[in-house]
Amino acid sequence: MTPATVHSLGDRVSVFALAFFVLVVIVGGAFAAGYLIGRILL
Repeated sequence: MTPATVHSLGDRVSVFALAFFVLVVIVGGAFAAGYLIGRILL
């Protein structure tokens, strides 16, 4: 069994940045879709 490799700080920061970017895109898309649907219905 090989010990788990320790990730460098740069790798960890890049992973968190990517996850944050994906989350912002998903939340932003949901708000945009809700806004457009609201504009169409009202």
